[in-house]
Amino acid sequence: HMIVIGKFQEEEEEKLMTQLWEKLARSHDSHRVVRRGEIDPNSEVRESGHSILWIDDDDMHATSSKNGADSRGWMTITEQGIKQSFDLTKVMFSRGNISEKIRFGNTVQENDLVLDMYAGIGYYTLPALVHGKARYVYCCEWNPHAAAFLKYNLKQNSVDDRATVLEGDSRATLLENNILDRDFDRVSLGLLPSSEGGWKTAVKALSRNKGGWLHVHGNVPSHERDEWTLWMCQKLSTIHSDLYPNLKKPYNIVCTHVEKVKSFAPRVVHLVADILIAPNIPDDLLSEINCKENERLLGMVKNGKLIICDDEVPPPSCALGNGILDQEWMM
Repeated sequence: HMIVIGKFQEEEEEKLMTQLWEKLARSHDSHRVVRRGEIDPNSEVRESGHSILWIDDDDMHATSSKNGADSRGWMTITEQGIKQSFDLTKVMFSRGNISEKIRFGNTVQENDLVLDMYAGIGYYTLPALVHGKARYVYCCEWNPHAAAFLKYNLKQNSVDDRATVLEGDSRATLLENNILDRDFDRVSLGLLPSSEGGWKTAVKALSRNKGGWLHVHGNVPSHERDEWTLWMCQKLSTIHSDLYPNLKKPYNIVCTHVEKVKSFAPRVVHLVADILIAPNIPDDLLSEINCKENERLLGMVKNGKLIICDDEVPPPSCALGNGILDQEWMM
């Protein structure tokens, strides 16, 4: 047997579903019903995949076919006094990152020059400017929709005079615009599941004379947390030595803190490592880990002690080209 659905039946079915979505929305005092979409893990731009099933006719965006602030999917989320606006059908948004946004805003120092290599709609750029009082932020973003929303958010939070948005692959746009010689104080590398492909560019962006901080995000198997951190310090040391082979003394590379942002999947966590790359270590850190000023430090701080990197630290399973995260576009 076969049931043939004609045009009339299709129209009736669509009408019934519209009524269902409207009742669902009214019961929750909502103006829209949205179907959650899947984010393609192999996508470079991370489009949300969400679609709007129903929107209130009284909503200002109900009949709009435009992009940006006039689109049907436009919304604004305010966190810690920062407005973040975007079209939910175009880009992803995670409320689970709020603790890290707050922490990053508190970590940035007044007058810091900051580079955000994967800025999105401004997740970490905005806290750096609004709460951290950064002197200036260069923000890179290769999703054109996210870049447009980032510009909008900078303006609506009244910090657009202290930021420049560079559209495209950060590794290319920073070179093309001669930005890497600006002597950055800190670099945010907020690309998941791995920002490894941008580490060389990030190291090159730090101040030549005094060094600076990298804030490296990654999705890491929870049991490999320490291995990931030590391997990363070792790899960054190699990158720095290759970039500056004529230094009299190799720079110190110390991970001072690893923050768990959220659980990403069973036994996989989103981590952020704060890594100092500098010729000199601050006195308070030397005192904390009981090390001398003339020692070259390479490793991670854990429970008030410095764990030194071995000569060869084996790569964790989340290293690019080594297994589960091997995606060509990330390299």
